[in-house]
Amino acid sequence: MAWKKIIVSGSQAELNSLTVDNTLTANAFSGDGASITNVVHNAGEIASQISGSFTSLSSSIATRFDGLTSDYTELTNIPSGIMSSSAQVEATFTNNDVDFGTGEVTATAFIGDGSQLQNITVDQSATVIQTFSNETSLTVTHNFGSKNVLATVYNSADEQIIPGSVTTTSDNVVTISFDTATSGRVIIGKGGHIVSGSIPFSNLINKPTLVSSSAQISIDSVDGFTAHSSSVASRFENLTSDYTELTNIPSGIVSSSAQIGLSSADSPQFNSLVLTGDLTVQGTTTSVQSTNLLVEDKFILLNSGSANPDVGGIVIDEGSGAGHAFIYNNTAGRFGYTGSLASDATSATPDAFGAAVVDIDAGHLDISEYQKNGNIKIDSGAIYIYS
Repeated sequence: MAWKKIIVSGSQAELNSLTVDNTLTANAFSGDGASITNVVHNAGEIASQISGSFTSLSSSIATRFDGLTSDYTELTNIPSGIMSSSAQVEATFTNNDVDFGTGEVTATAFIGDGSQLQNITVDQSATVIQTFSNETSLTVTHNFGSKNVLATVYNSADEQIIPGSVTTTSDNVVTISFDTATSGRVIIGKGGHIVSGSIPFSNLINKPTLVSSSAQISIDSVDGFTAHSSSVASRFENLTSDYTELTNIPSGIVSSSAQIGLSSADSPQFNSLVLTGDLTVQGTTTSVQSTNLLVEDKFILLNSGSANPDVGGIVIDEGSGAGHAFIYNNTAGRFGYTGSLASDATSATPDAFGAAVVDIDAGHLDISEYQKNGNIKIDSGAIYIYS
């Protein structure tokens, strides 16, 4: 068994051999054709693709350029697809310089780092920087031809500040106002909106009132108890062992209906219960009857302490404590599914396995753990299935 590439739309086929009983159609075939055998062409198939008086032989094409003058003015009636009649023969766009004269060069895109570009004048600035001194209003003119600009303002200490307002007066004018006379510099860039800066705390209005020291709560007594723990403790002295004397206990200390001690036979009920320590539940069945179960732990450990730690999973109750299950089978080393499994089952055999995706491009490793039938591998955009 091994990884086998899946050919889908957009994939590059990598077949050891190809046998076709019917017609094979493609937009193009690439390669030198050195291994193509038993191919028969009709007599006129190749020559008919070349117009004019050119034949399919390269030597015949070359003869058309013999005896030409240095300016190649004799190049006329050149068939379309071989060379434009207006082109210079010696213009090699890959290695040599090309002079387009005084005409305009238009293209959808120019590709490259531009390191060899010379004598180019750019009329439009990328940014406009203007300094100002003791101004309450400032007008900056640019040539972006758009109100979609980014205005960044710094004071004389090079601290970025938020002005009173920034108004795009027109497509090429920005007006900036300040609450007080301000000095510094403003940078106008093409695109964006001002959303950042700083503002002194002293300029904020409706500041929240700090908590006064008089707001501290002082409890002198609660139903006869003083705030001192020693006084509270004195109320519990000389009580009998069943604490029947505990009456009129103030709320928030101990409920008068609560038993001070609980025995193993008791079943207390609480409206709500918060435990700050660990909780250990021992028994056969633990039932959680709540609408929502919230578990903070990121990883839940199943099969902990089981006498048969080779299978485990999650069962969806579809009646009588049984239903579809997502399980792990240690024998196969894979996760799988089963259509019916009792919640108290001790073993399970998958009806079908779940397929794992090994994404090499995401940093996964092609290890034997996932080299199992039906698993998928993605490598440099190619798709493989293991079988």
